[in-house]
Amino acid sequence: MAEATPALEIRNLHKRYGDLEVLKGISLTARDGDVISILGSSGSGKSTFLRCINLLENPHQGQIRVAGEELKLKPARNGELVAADNKQINRLRSEIGFVFQNFNLWPHMTVLDNIIEAPRRVLGQSKAEATEVAEALLAKVGIADKRHVYPTQLSGGQQQRAAIARTLAMQPKVILFDE
Repeated sequence: MAEATPALEIRNLHKRYGDLEVLKGISLTARDGDVISILGSSGSGKSTFLRCINLLENPHQGQIRVAGEELKLKPARNGELVAADNKQINRLRSEIGFVFQNFNLWPHMTVLDNIIEAPRRVLGQSKAEATEVAEALLAKVGIADKRHVYPTQLSGGQQQRAAIARTLAMQPKVILFDE
């Protein structure tokens, strides 16, 4: 029986800042349901690695596949690899959830509005559909009572749960947590 296609596959990823190479040929394979932790000291490249997966940072070398689809990359003048197909990277970014270290919730929007924004704009969901999904996710992460408050009114843990709900609302194939 053939093995299932990996949810995420990274091969020989390199990233440098000037002469400092922070990612030196990193490879990783994650299958559906896998939970993988990347441990290391501050400044060791953990966040850079995660940010390279969806090209928030541009690697200098390597291959990235999401659900078997290779991200099309091309060299830029500065030696970094950039997206060769903007439609593809935008679509793949919608399939790769990312919970950022500081959560990146929009401070001018309520928790509910933070969660429904991307499903409405990117997935084309109606407000009613996005709201129904968001309210179920808020209940699942234990902050349904906070749906109408602003992020600054939440504790750090509540902000984290709101960010997780926001990521889950996009129904991603892969979720990256930068903790």
